[in-house]
Amino acid sequence: MIRQGILVFEDTPQGTKAVKTRVAALALLDRDIRTMERAGIEQLLVIAPAGGDLSITALTQRLELRLEFTTWEALQGAALFPTENFLLLLGDYVHHHTSLSQLLATDLEAEDLVVQAAAPPQKDGQFFEVSAAAQTVSFAATEAPVGQVSAGAFLCAGDLFSAAEIALGGENMHAFLQEKVHNRSAATRTLEPPLWRRVFDRRSARAAKNMLFAQVTKKTSGFVSRHINARISIPTSKLLIETGISPHMVTVLLVLTTGLAAAWLVTRADEYLYLAVAGTLWQFAAIFDRCDGEIARVKLCESKFGAWFDTVTDNIAYVAAYICLLIGIQRRHPQTDFYIYLGISAILALLVILTILYSYARKTGSGSLQHYLSELALNVPSNEKTLVQHLMTNLGFMAKRDFFSFVIFLAAIANQLEIAYWYVVVVLHLATLGVLISQGKMLRAHARANARQTTEHTVPNPRQEQR
Repeated sequence: MIRQGILVFEDTPQGTKAVKTRVAALALLDRDIRTMERAGIEQLLVIAPAGGDLSITALTQRLELRLEFTTWEALQGAALFPTENFLLLLGDYVHHHTSLSQLLATDLEAEDLVVQAAAPPQKDGQFFEVSAAAQTVSFAATEAPVGQVSAGAFLCAGDLFSAAEIALGGENMHAFLQEKVHNRSAATRTLEPPLWRRVFDRRSARAAKNMLFAQVTKKTSGFVSRHINARISIPTSKLLIETGISPHMVTVLLVLTTGLAAAWLVTRADEYLYLAVAGTLWQFAAIFDRCDGEIARVKLCESKFGAWFDTVTDNIAYVAAYICLLIGIQRRHPQTDFYIYLGISAILALLVILTILYSYARKTGSGSLQHYLSELALNVPSNEKTLVQHLMTNLGFMAKRDFFSFVIFLAAIANQLEIAYWYVVVVLHLATLGVLISQGKMLRAHARANARQTTEHTVPNPRQEQR
């Protein structure tokens, strides 16, 4: 797989401006570097106009990436100019990292140049329409493209051009590439969906921001999270990201405090207003719980620490909420002792679940406890699952935060705290039973999955050996 790259900001006023143009709170320079690193690039040369501001954030500096900056005039002295096949990315294009990952995975095969092409994702702006014929490509600048256009990303053979030659393309890289590939083999690759935008003004920057936020929902997210919570969380995250607030601060200020406030209010559940506000705040805590992750994914600053921080703060709120729920139910039913006994049993069950899931997360290197259910579905064969494990796979959504928060919200609004109580008690006890039964099998399945990955990585690729 290709590991080397060049990030190019053309030697034009537009190229100079693009270096610091901001998309979703990140300058294009920072964003493109982070995107290429996330896609798998390990060595990167950045070429920019002289006099441009090439300062980058501390997080970008800490990436595990060999990084060098140079100007068009100083290219001859660049130490990291690619010596093998590489990815060339134009700096005024914003890609989602999966778009570049898919392109890199296709590799060059027998070509000297591969152009990522697609139908234009924007209605306005200048594009470079791509024409491919007889193993070569040509580009035509147009504001009204009819066919596919360049996505600003190219796979290049290591010997396609030298550092001295690329300097000739400073003002128009498309024209330069068209000339260099003359009499050599070239092709286009179309990847769907077209997760890229060209940025040239505020309107196109907003379009790029919207494109990135359209990809923030994880595949493991539940139905309520995707179809209800996301309608509030994503617009909220779009506003929050421009303030410069970190995902950790979102977790503390919006998720944890809202959850703890809801917990305190539910202790007064004998008064409907307190109960209704508690349920509403608890639902908003679940909505805001998406925001920290959304901001982290769009800013490409996810980390294991962030995943653990989010998990720990969530569980602090859970334990506090369930304890306060017991106080609230006791205030509504002061003469009924079994509510307290069952509630204490449910809290103990929760602590058992958290102990097992934290242990599993540490052994598997994951910072999220939600991965347990998804890995149960993926790693344990269906014929090896017990009835309880099948139920966990099919009904596990009932234990996810988005679903149970919504159930508690509806019960609180309907002044039916008893429904919320019984839901929590039943789900926690069943979840504990399922986790206790499945933990051994899950660890063995994880070990088998790791062994398969190790084998796949050590088996040589015949095509790469031929190269």
